[in-house]
Amino acid sequence: MNTLLTLAATLLILGGFLLVFIAVFMELLRAFKQGGTEVEKQSGAVVMIGPIPIVLASDPKTARMLLVLAIILTLILIFLTVLFAYG
Repeated sequence: MNTLLTLAATLLILGGFLLVFIAVFMELLRAFKQGGTEVEKQSGAVVMIGPIPIVLASDPKTARMLLVLAIILTLILIFLTVLFAYG
């Protein structure tokens, strides 16, 4: 069981790094394809501290989208915690 948890944690961390790398790479490709360095007016972030999400956004539309993402991440965290604690 301990080996399974270690494997799951390692895969989640590596998957997170991979997603960040892919997102940065796709953004660079889009910037080169458009031929400019236009600054996006919409930006935001979700910081998860344990089960508590902190949403930072520049406009209400982005804030709502990130809030939904934060709720989904929190529900996944609770599900995995219950699964591994009692399963």
